[in-house]
Amino acid sequence: MSAPLVFTRRDWLIGLLIVLLAFGYRVLIIVDRAHDPITAAFAPLPVGTDQATYYSHIAAFHAGDFPPPRYYYQPGMSWFLIAADTLLGSRDLALLRLLTAALAAINCGLMFAAARLAFGQRSISALAGLLLALYPVGAFYDTDFVITAQATILVTLALFGTLWLWRRLPGHWTGALLLGLSGGALAVTRFELVALLPVLAAWLFWQRRDRVALLQVGLAVVLTLALMLPIVLHNRADEADYLISPNGLLEVYRGNNRDADGTRTDNPASESIGADGLARALRLDIQLAPRRFAELVLHKVGLYFSPHEPGNNLSYVLSGEAVSPWLRANPLDFRALLALFLFGMAVALLRREPAARLLGLLFLTMMAATLAIWIEARVRTPVIAVMMPGAAYGLVALADTIRPWLRTPRPAVREAWPAWRALLLPVPIIALLLLGGAWAERELPRPQTAQSLPAAAQPAGAVYDGVLRLAGWQVQEQYSRAGIITPFQPYVVTLYWELLAPTDTDYSFSLGYFVAGERVIAFDRPIGTVSYPAAPTSAWDMGRLYVEHVGITYKRFEGPVAISGDLLLSVYPERDAARLIPPAGVPGDPPSLMLTRPAIIWGAGALPDSLPLAESAIAFGDVLRLIAWDLPATAAPGETLTVHLGWQTTGDPITRSLIFSVQLLDAQGVSAAQHDSPPHAGRLLASSLPTRYRFGDEKTLDAPTAPGRYTCVVIVYDYETGARLAVPDTPDNILRLGQLEVRPAAEDTPHE
Repeated sequence: MSAPLVFTRRDWLIGLLIVLLAFGYRVLIIVDRAHDPITAAFAPLPVGTDQATYYSHIAAFHAGDFPPPRYYYQPGMSWFLIAADTLLGSRDLALLRLLTAALAAINCGLMFAAARLAFGQRSISALAGLLLALYPVGAFYDTDFVITAQATILVTLALFGTLWLWRRLPGHWTGALLLGLSGGALAVTRFELVALLPVLAAWLFWQRRDRVALLQVGLAVVLTLALMLPIVLHNRADEADYLISPNGLLEVYRGNNRDADGTRTDNPASESIGADGLARALRLDIQLAPRRFAELVLHKVGLYFSPHEPGNNLSYVLSGEAVSPWLRANPLDFRALLALFLFGMAVALLRREPAARLLGLLFLTMMAATLAIWIEARVRTPVIAVMMPGAAYGLVALADTIRPWLRTPRPAVREAWPAWRALLLPVPIIALLLLGGAWAERELPRPQTAQSLPAAAQPAGAVYDGVLRLAGWQVQEQYSRAGIITPFQPYVVTLYWELLAPTDTDYSFSLGYFVAGERVIAFDRPIGTVSYPAAPTSAWDMGRLYVEHVGITYKRFEGPVAISGDLLLSVYPERDAARLIPPAGVPGDPPSLMLTRPAIIWGAGALPDSLPLAESAIAFGDVLRLIAWDLPATAAPGETLTVHLGWQTTGDPITRSLIFSVQLLDAQGVSAAQHDSPPHAGRLLASSLPTRYRFGDEKTLDAPTAPGRYTCVVIVYDYETGARLAVPDTPDNILRLGQLEVRPAAEDTPHE
């Protein structure tokens, strides 16, 4: 059990001074931002940003429109602003900012208390509180309505509650209450940070190892679940398939797909994927380019270690440093803070400080939660809640070691060496970590290249302008069924480019899917820039194949669809899209290169319920089986009639253009009516049919005008050669389905 600790009047005074300093610093930032005309995210809040969305929920609540039937955003921030509006009796932006700043300032006092509980030294705790009060990035986000400030407060509160339980101060059951409430609030505010709770609970139980600690952890878990439960039940009442928010997996995919750059940047992959199948798409993206994924992870580590503060709709650089001299003049950045934290943790671990292990585990957990998605200032910043005590410990340890050398007489080197050795040991390791992170941020991931064309790729050999060659291409069929573009899912084609001669020109390409001459899907990008990092053709080296994984997506929803089209690749100079460069070395000198003829099939792979399966299937060659049919028994002269056929492809792919023919033969075997077309009313090429695929096909014919009996037959033949697919037990490969009687109008009877 840890030594008892008592907060004295001096502690309370120091904490109060830290709170006042923190609040004053944030007020100065608010004033600077309010009076700067270039500030784009202060007042009014930009439409479409997270801040504006959260703020709009105040008015929606008073109008009875909040909460929605199911939550899209994590609702913690929205409910905080609604509560603040109720407390203040106003939704004035300035008052709400001051309230947020005040709560963040109080959190700096709470940080003082948490660090005091962690290490017991007043100097460490005071420095931790001051670092949090004056850290410029944290102070900036404390003046806005993003989740950053709230998450930082909740992490500090959870840390304080855990350390309170560890120290067993009077009323320590309150620590369990704080831990549970902060955990529940994190669950509805920053769901991924709920991962901190098992770490806090495990560390506490390991340190205490008693039944009371287990009960306190149990209470915290119950409180966490109790705060989550109303949100979960609300979403489930609207049949939502998620607990808090549907955005989690989407953000994971946005930060880790085959084109990601490590930040919250939309890219071709994230733009092409639908909400369904994200986990599968991510798995396939990693399998497609495993080397790139590993380099992307290291790149994100470098971004995490860097002093840069990437933003999207709220930028610390543009709306903070560029506006407020109080932020611009502050020398403390994240990399400096990280170096201090790592140094402090190393020294504290060497001294066997129990709290150091907790802070290290919390840092790794929060870092992993951020790396799982993408790096952004407002996502990374809450980790400062566990870094400040460690950074303060390192500074105090350094000061305690240096202080004797400032006195006279100075201690002997032999006597002082053990203290200095403990400080010097971690320095080279920390330096290597930071240097490695800087290299990974700058150099990774590398452009995707290959030494030779893979065996599975299709050689192309198309040359453009004499300097650029498409060596080959490959459809990545693991994303969809072979030859099928599934709506709302990517159809991925890998292109292998080669530079034949140095060029100053940057080329672009267009990958289009054309149906009957109409471009249904369009994908236009400069060559070499689909994936991060961008490597335009003017920057390429000769002797290497540059690889691009291009995904196109059909995003129309129009019910069942079954069509075939042409996937065409066009190349043009980057700033001259009107000048298509014909591919030299391709037969026929086409303006664009046809890669393949995939089909779009959705909702069309099942037979109608009205078409019962036959007792036995009839084979047409090795690739087709006729499994159901229906034809009328009678018809009036000239009447339009429909023959329904049900087909199933085998496991062998269809490589030929097949025509499906239904004919009515007279008594002499002469065709009196006929309908020949590819399947699905001519919209789908037979070569586009997937294997083991069931589909219905309707053929409409005009009944002969001459009354009599006619035989309905089915023939499947090759469009190029006219050769018929073999049908067993038929010498002419013609399947006779049944008889149709054409009756005069006066004798017409209903169809049987």
